[in-house]
Amino acid sequence: MLTGGRARRFGGDKCAYRYRGATLLEHALGSLREAEERMIVGGPERSLPGARWIPDVRPGLGALGGVHAALLASSTPWLAVTGCDVPFLPALLWRVLLARADDVLAVVPEGPTGLEPLAAVYHRDLVPQVEKRLDAGRRSLHGLLQAAPGTVVPWSELSELLDHDAFLNANRPEDLP
Repeated sequence: MLTGGRARRFGGDKCAYRYRGATLLEHALGSLREAEERMIVGGPERSLPGARWIPDVRPGLGALGGVHAALLASSTPWLAVTGCDVPFLPALLWRVLLARADDVLAVVPEGPTGLEPLAAVYHRDLVPQVEKRLDAGRRSLHGLLQAAPGTVVPWSELSELLDHDAFLNANRPEDLP
């Protein structure tokens, strides 16, 4: 769970924002309830039952920097990555993505508006590629996905399984239904 963003558009701490009886962080971590381990990566140190906080190894490098820290800290080969501002992902998504994880280093879903790199699974073997990109100042998750061997699960396959709002990214409180 990436939590290191500045939340300028949100106007405050997204992760701590209460929505429908829980924080956005708690909602988003709920999608990862079946994971062997759950990590909260970056931002201020946070504590939630069943999740450990991991600081960014290279602070200030955006989502790719958070993915880097999580991959280094992970005890499992595959890592499901999302942000605290994506509160509606169902646990089913991670099962669908991991079922496609043969002979690739990333599996990314396509949502109704395009690729969703903050709702994807990444293999620990991506660490050298991620470090090379960070060293070169290339911080785009989309760029990593274009360079790494990966699979895209098209929205046409996911739309029957997921709600249209599954990939909603709450950049402002008013984005939440």
